[in-house]
Amino acid sequence: MASSSYLEPSLNHSAAGGCGVKSRLGMPGGPGTSGSAGGLERPPTSMDRVLKIFHYFETNSEPSTWASNIRHGDATDVRGVIQKIAEIHKLRCVSSLGLRLTHLHSDALHWLHPDLGVSHIREKYEKQHPQEEWRYELRIRYFPKGYLSHFSEDKPSLNYLYHQVKSDYMQQTADRVDQDVALKLGCLEIRRFFREMPGNALDKKSNYELLEKDVGLRRFFPKSLLDSLKAKTLRKQIQQTFKQFANLNDEQSIHKFFEILFPIYPFDKECFKCALGSSWVISVELAIGPEEGISYLTDKGSTPTHLANFNQVQSIQYSALEEKDRKGMLQLNVAGAPEPLTVTTASLTTAENMADLIDGYCRLVSSVPHSFIVRVHKDGDRALPSIPKVSNHEKRMEKRMDGVRTRAVCVSETDDYAEIIDEEDTYTMPSTRDYEIQRECIELGRCIGEGQFGDVHQGVYISSDNPALSVAVKTCKNSTSDSVREKFLQEALTMRQFDHPHIVKLMGVITENPVWIIMELCTLGELRSFLQVRKYSLDLATLILFSYQLSTALAYLESKRFVHRDIAARNVLVSTVDCVKLGDFGLSRYMEDSSYYKASKGKLPIKWMAPESINFRRFTTASDVWMFGVCMWEILMFGVKPFQGVKNNDVIGRIENGERLAMPPQCPPTLYSLMTKCWSYDPSKRPRFNELKTQLSTILEEERLQQKERSRMEMRRQVTVSWDSGGSDEAPPKPSRPGYPSPRSSEGFYPSPQHPGHYQMAGYPGPHTLPSVPSALYPPPAPMVDTHHAHTHPRHHIHTHSHTQHLPQPHGADMALWGSAVEKPDTRSSRGSLDRDEGGLQPTGSQHIYQPVGKPDHVAPPKKPPRPGAQSQVGSLACLNTADSYNDGVKPWRLQPQEISPPPTANLDRSNDKVYENVTGLVKAVIEMSSKIQPAPPEEYVPMVKDVGLALRTLLATVDETLPQLPASTHREIEMAQKLLNSDLAELIGKMKLAQQYVMTSLQQDYKKQMLTAAHALAVDAKNLLDVIDQSRLKMMAHSRPH
Repeated sequence: MASSSYLEPSLNHSAAGGCGVKSRLGMPGGPGTSGSAGGLERPPTSMDRVLKIFHYFETNSEPSTWASNIRHGDATDVRGVIQKIAEIHKLRCVSSLGLRLTHLHSDALHWLHPDLGVSHIREKYEKQHPQEEWRYELRIRYFPKGYLSHFSEDKPSLNYLYHQVKSDYMQQTADRVDQDVALKLGCLEIRRFFREMPGNALDKKSNYELLEKDVGLRRFFPKSLLDSLKAKTLRKQIQQTFKQFANLNDEQSIHKFFEILFPIYPFDKECFKCALGSSWVISVELAIGPEEGISYLTDKGSTPTHLANFNQVQSIQYSALEEKDRKGMLQLNVAGAPEPLTVTTASLTTAENMADLIDGYCRLVSSVPHSFIVRVHKDGDRALPSIPKVSNHEKRMEKRMDGVRTRAVCVSETDDYAEIIDEEDTYTMPSTRDYEIQRECIELGRCIGEGQFGDVHQGVYISSDNPALSVAVKTCKNSTSDSVREKFLQEALTMRQFDHPHIVKLMGVITENPVWIIMELCTLGELRSFLQVRKYSLDLATLILFSYQLSTALAYLESKRFVHRDIAARNVLVSTVDCVKLGDFGLSRYMEDSSYYKASKGKLPIKWMAPESINFRRFTTASDVWMFGVCMWEILMFGVKPFQGVKNNDVIGRIENGERLAMPPQCPPTLYSLMTKCWSYDPSKRPRFNELKTQLSTILEEERLQQKERSRMEMRRQVTVSWDSGGSDEAPPKPSRPGYPSPRSSEGFYPSPQHPGHYQMAGYPGPHTLPSVPSALYPPPAPMVDTHHAHTHPRHHIHTHSHTQHLPQPHGADMALWGSAVEKPDTRSSRGSLDRDEGGLQPTGSQHIYQPVGKPDHVAPPKKPPRPGAQSQVGSLACLNTADSYNDGVKPWRLQPQEISPPPTANLDRSNDKVYENVTGLVKAVIEMSSKIQPAPPEEYVPMVKDVGLALRTLLATVDETLPQLPASTHREIEMAQKLLNSDLAELIGKMKLAQQYVMTSLQQDYKKQMLTAAHALAVDAKNLLDVIDQSRLKMMAHSRPH
């Protein structure tokens, strides 16, 4: 029955362009027709018509599960299956491909000739063993000469060959190679697999643990290697070996892999044990490959003896010698040879496999599709039938069927390819009956945007429920391609599962070509453009409202176990001025039972992505949280894209170095603190969307209250000015929250809190500010003493009393030194703005009030008492940062301190006072370093810090000399003050090293400021030491006086 059709060539591939692969939206059905080429029709129930074919196209699942399910008809042959799979995956090396059939419970292996019919193959072999015991595998078998350079121009083919060879290596050879080779090959696969990962990424413990636990080292290294080394040793060797290949791209990694492996495993040739001649006269190993042609070796290690080239082979025959011994015989007619080349094999199957291999090479070299195999017919065998001619009526019917596609696609049971199902796809498209819309109901309007697959149009949906509903219509340009069509409709499948006020709603789909997706129309367009156009009219509360609305949508997605993977302002649509909706679900994926989704290919938004997504292509709800943090930053920056001017390849390096996006102008510190939590390097430390939703709701409520308060204050000021145009009796200023301009905006203060490890984009205009103005036009905010150090160090005989209490101060010429250094305002630690809720910051010591030179003095209005629970004015000012005063590169106006007069130091004779002189020397060294640090290159940091260290060493030596002269009861306190100074110097050195390490990054300025903070603390503690010694001297003098 089958012999009439199983060798019929070109039954399907010549007409493959007709119906092609049918959509998953349709279900095959319809009346059966007789098989073409005279094939007998097989009853539909006789065999499952889906064939599972394993392949080496990289997908998201484990390599052992890479497979496609092929629905076939009676007339389908092997060549057609190969061609169609290659066409779908854009594989150009079709003539190099072969289909291998392997029995899983024995060594039985059959290479299936392209002319064989699929139904015949299944009938033949499934009689021997059940279907589930057979494995069909698509492989590159026939290699062209110089195949590596040839495949380099055809990247899908190169990748396919790589995965095939790597799979063979891991299964057959890996446990037998040297450890060094196994380490190199495994690290090359890590380099290729995580192509975006920086070369030093595995040095981070968290990255290595992610590779080890989530991805699994077994994917890259053989079990023998993992079992033979201790975990610590293995980690060290992987890290060291990986660095050798850190600079290779994915293609270079593949070539290096082949270069190392080939001497051990020559994967481009096949060897067969056989005999030359019709009897076992000469036992040889026949080698067949692109370089050897057809050769043989008599012994291992011997030089191959060449027998023939493929272009010399004129015909191939094979047959069984005798039924009883089941040996096979292969005969090759070679041009110029006096007689055929005869090879005897141990079985007929081996002869068939050899014949298929040589035939494939002959077709490849000759560039012809026809087979060189001449089949010998025994008596009684039927000859192949001729190809039946198609009648005119059948031609007309075929054209009609080609031009019509219904939603339930009618497919003949004998059609070659009704459906190809990729098992690795996350979804199978369900019926869209409920969402199908008739095209006549849609009036297409103007183009309003462009999507990944085509244009987006405004349209009108006319239905009985809605006479004229405005909608958005997504079109697909290349909807004739089934793979593109499926990917396009994937978004509709995702959207139909959501029902949320802040997620764009799916209205319906049109699955007939051209394919359309109909969604609700958001009339104000995408959020990024909306923010850019309206940045001067949007207030902060609205921006926070948008962020809150998005958090509710993402919390909803989290509850549905979906990852969006593309959260950005460009993918958010504005429905009304106070309502945004999350859209563009083209990259969204359902996570099923696994906790993460792994992307294998395609363009991804690098600058928005979490580090584990860039390094390992790992997408989770936690990576969506990172992207949401970036999206919030975009919103607060009015549509500015993240990492402006930074190349995609450099983004991960900056993130690995601890850099994060800077706090936007006008951003509340609590909101920026929330963003930084979203950007935690460790995914487990990022908040969940439900937490973000709750916190954003609180921040939004606070901002609305602040907004009302500011409006009330503004109204009060306007009323005051209207009664007295002089304005001298205006209401006193209300303490501002950090990050906001004071109500006295005319003074030009635009402070911006800083956070360690985050670089600042200075000068970006906020909604209530003027556009960027050079900093030289504005004085910097009044800086305050570092209250953080004042409360955390156990030093302090600098008491925090009222302003009438006095600090000691040097006399005469040293007065200016103490005013500018020891009393110098400190650039505070950036924790102040983030931790403000932990309690009000207290003033310490005497304070300076800074004003621009030349500003007329006037009596300040009385201070408004703070409301309960609010920070004091000093506390609020302490949260402001003088970031720009050190590092903006523009010389500010000169500031002149108006001091609250401090009293002198203890009334002691300073002549020959070595301690006093050395404290003054140390302060001078700190002042000199502070004045030189800004323009100095990193190599000059060490001499400056060294000078401070030498001054400190001289001071401590002098104190050691003085100590025996002082009362023993005070020694302990003096020694503690000395230890504190040593600790301060160590802190200064540590900050210097960090400033040198991050010299070419945006963190450099932050660490310079921290150096200055440490130097200032050193000067203050030196003065503290002098105070302790002075107190000890006074105590000693009091005891020596007669009573």
